[in-house]
Amino acid sequence: MGIFTKSQKNLSDSIYIKKVKPLLKNDGLKHVVMINSFSKWIDQNFNAEDKYTTQIDGILSSMQNDGYEILDVKFDSLQNQGLLKDMEGFHTLIIYVFVP
Repeated sequence: MGIFTKSQKNLSDSIYIKKVKPLLKNDGLKHVVMINSFSKWIDQNFNAEDKYTTQIDGILSSMQNDGYEILDVKFDSLQNQGLLKDMEGFHTLIIYVFVP
């Protein structure tokens, strides 16, 4: 795991604990949570998007470790985002249910 990937994983863990986990419901019903994120600043080549992959995968893994079943993941992207309009914005909708 590279230095940037490790940093991205740590950020994902922090976001999950502080921002995502408090929103999750554990009543056995189907729910959604929306995650907003950005691409890497200089990621303009044909390549695997490791920042997004690492961060979203970390959230999905943490949810599953906490007893949530991921039913579906939906994705949307927006071009020309960020302060300098040089990033791609990602919206990830995670559909889940708590499995007691």
